[in-house]
Amino acid sequence: MDLFLIHTPVEFKPGDDLFPKDEHGKLIFHHTDIRETWKALEACKDAGLVKSIGVSNFNHKQLEKILHMKGLKYKPACNEVECHIYHNQSKLREFCKSHDIVLIGYAVLGSSRDDNWVEDKDSPKVLEDPVLNTIAKNLKRTPAQVAIRYLLQKDMVVLAKSFNAERIKENFQVFDFELCEKDMKALDGVNKHLRYMRLKS
Repeated sequence: MDLFLIHTPVEFKPGDDLFPKDEHGKLIFHHTDIRETWKALEACKDAGLVKSIGVSNFNHKQLEKILHMKGLKYKPACNEVECHIYHNQSKLREFCKSHDIVLIGYAVLGSSRDDNWVEDKDSPKVLEDPVLNTIAKNLKRTPAQVAIRYLLQKDMVVLAKSFNAERIKENFQVFDFELCEKDMKALDGVNKHLRYMRLKS
């Protein structure tokens, strides 16, 4: 396997149900030290089962727990997190960069259809942002292409999801243009620290 991740720093009750809930519909959590889970991933790497190991949805304090653990063999190769123009993860990005951890952005176009996640229906939509759309119009690009290009120029790995074949093709066409410093600063300015992805509790 090329890459094996700890999907989230919080653990649910072990069992066959990915999202175990009690009789009141509340998620049932379990409490294993994430450093113990990291040791298990290191063992997988030592056994030759995986080339790289990393984490997902970790903040800098959770990353530090791993980075400062006694007997650490391998630091996380990457951290996969929600990232888009409304939640650009600037502080986490700088922290990861300082530790040579690649930051991977998911939900880069800003939404999820998964019923296990809460999306505030009143939240602004990334692809309808007026600043993004003005830049896209000036460059004769789609808003999605500009949103993706913005994160690429922040030295991030970008995961863009679509079910539309034409949009998937368009989302790959982001390597033949560049955003100028003015456009990058304008997009920096729309950051709202807004998350779309939240587990239902």
